[in-house]
Amino acid sequence: MKILILGATGRTGRLIVEEALKQGYDLNILVRDKNKIAFSSKSIKVYQGTPTRRADLAAAMQGCDLIISALGIVRASDAPWSKLITAKNFISESIKNAIAEADQQNLKRLITVSAWGVGETKKEIPFWLRWLINYTNLGPVYAEHEAEEKLLANSNLIWTAVRPVALNDSKKIKTLKVSFNNFPKPSLQISRQSVAKFIVDIVKSDKYDMKSPTISEN
Repeated sequence: MKILILGATGRTGRLIVEEALKQGYDLNILVRDKNKIAFSSKSIKVYQGTPTRRADLAAAMQGCDLIISALGIVRASDAPWSKLITAKNFISESIKNAIAEADQQNLKRLITVSAWGVGETKKEIPFWLRWLINYTNLGPVYAEHEAEEKLLANSNLIWTAVRPVALNDSKKIKTLKVSFNNFPKPSLQISRQSVAKFIVDIVKSDKYDMKSPTISEN
């Protein structure tokens, strides 16, 4: 199986690439700047471009069986009020192209990293996080994940939208908690390492097809 990974140079995307290589997959990755690639493997083919340009995405998708998207809206820092660096519609425009091109190339499946607080889970999150989404530059990030999930739900793809809780950079793999409808109640944090492993682990499973699991750590 060959996987196209979008967002491969991001903090979570890099870990997804590492985990996919560890599990023996061949990868295509699409990046804006090849010079920023830290990976060195015969199993990776690197394409330069952007998923908002359909021709770039079409080239990178050739021969792939599955897309994993770790695309995000980049801010100047992790501070909620920090300036947005990427366009507000970056994720949704990329996913629109991925859906359209997948239909052309007969690619059937996409797994994406969304967020806890999207869709029906907004009522589950703590008040302070809901406030930050409503009144800071976290808002456009969550709006894009909302748009992304709606696009996937209306597509012909077999999709999974993974909704991690707050991300941290711990390297420890802890016991994972998968929640639907706030049951079991998610904890507040999960490591990017755990998110990456979960996403690659479900590549060969249909357990979460057409679903949006919230994932956290015990």
